[in-house]
Amino acid sequence: MPMLAWFHSLDLQLLYLINQTWSGPHLDPVMAYVSDWDSWRIPVTVTAVLALIFGGFRARLFLVLMAACLIIGDGMIDWGFKLAIHRPRPNETEPHLRVVTVKGVTESVPKTVRKGRSFTSGHACNNVALAMIGCAIFGRWALFLWPWAALVSYSRIYTASHYPSDILGSWIVAIVYAYFICRGASWLWRRYAPQKCPELYARHPLLFPLWESPSFARMGPVDGLS
Repeated sequence: MPMLAWFHSLDLQLLYLINQTWSGPHLDPVMAYVSDWDSWRIPVTVTAVLALIFGGFRARLFLVLMAACLIIGDGMIDWGFKLAIHRPRPNETEPHLRVVTVKGVTESVPKTVRKGRSFTSGHACNNVALAMIGCAIFGRWALFLWPWAALVSYSRIYTASHYPSDILGSWIVAIVYAYFICRGASWLWRRYAPQKCPELYARHPLLFPLWESPSFARMGPVDGLS
């Protein structure tokens, strides 16, 4: 189809532009470490444990919702797309790309890939969900998470791990599932919290006060459960 061919051509042009033209030795280590989950595993784990132990209601709510995003979004939806689409990564099938890792820079060598994992990007999905959940709970104090999500997403193209279209699709997917996870959590809270934990519900009637309308706030608990 002409439209698909044009879109793929545009995808490749942007990929090579970011990976080669807009690259440099000063950016390589930055993008490599931003893109490398192993470099962040310990700091993220320590931060999560400290938030769980010493954080308040909203910090713990953030951890619970992020866990839901990782289980539902990353573990089910993201991997569902990967297994259904099987799109190879650009560093597996495109020639002369700079494959950037924390160990250095090599050149891509095209090969035959039967089960690719390029769409969706777990890095992009998880960090977009992080920004969505963070802003839903903490408001403007979490706005910095959006530039971080954009940087991580950009680094995945820069390192030749994903096509630009993978990242665009991943943002859409993550925004959608993070939104519905928030809506589902809000519904469950209003339905069951008045019975199960009335004192906590009295202090926090709304999980997302900045997102939920004043009219919604005045509704209180679900009828019959107050």
